[in-house]
This record gives sequence, C-alpha cells and structure tokens, in this order.
Amino acid sequence: MSKKSVFGVDRTSADWKKSEHHGAGTWLAERLSALALVPLTLWGAWAAFQIAGGGYDAAATFLRSPVHATLLAVTVILTAWHMYMGLRVVIEDYIGKDEGRGFYLFLTFLLCAAVVVASLGGLYCVYSHTAIAGA
Repeated sequence: MSKKSVFGVDRTSADWKKSEHHGAGTWLAERLSALALVPLTLWGAWAAFQIAGGGYDAAATFLRSPVHATLLAVTVILTAWHMYMGLRVVIEDYIGKDEGRGFYLFLTFLLCAAVVVASLGGLYCVYSHTAIAGA
C-alpha cells in the first residue's frame, strides 16, 4: 500500500477507503432535514402573519387546530434536530478529543433537548388550556 502525504500526514490507501463513506448518513440527514424545514418555515411565516396583532387569544385559537399544533411541533423537533446535527459537525471538526469533545457534544444534546421539551411543553399548555376553555 502506498503512502500519501496530505498536509504533512502520512496515510495509506486503506485509511482513505475506510473513511470514504464515513459521515454520508449524517450528510444526507442534514440535507433532508433542511429540505423538510423549507415548507415548514414558509408555513411558520404564514402562521405568524395570521396571528400577528391578535395577542395570546389569537395564537391560542390558531393552535386549537390539531393541524397547526402538529405542524408547529414537527417544526420545533426538526429545527432542534437540524441544529444539533450542525453544531455536532462544528464540534467534531474544530475540537479535539483531548479538549473535551464528548462533553461539548453532551451539552449540545442537552441544549437541543431542552429547546424541544420547553417548546412542546408550552405548546401542550396552550393547546390543553384552549381545549378546556373552548369546551
């Protein structure tokens, strides 16, 4: 096996083949989540325009629809997932293992999970309150 020097690092062709497909699934997941977020973001802009100026009651009435509540929940989950994948790539590319990469990945996961839990918890509170008030 021949050695190739890339930026002063000697690697064999076996090393190149081993890493050839590494990250392909993550790359595809990032692209698919970004693609799914395009129509959801357009829906979010439309929803914000519909709610604008109406206050809490207009937002609660808007979210009384299961379709709108579901779309908002999917948007929050996909956005947090997309954010986590992007931050993970940055951490893996720029922080060495000896510098606490695993700790930063864990903190990033906690941040994204907290965003999802807080957002969906708030959505649940609004949805359950409007359902009770509307009954």
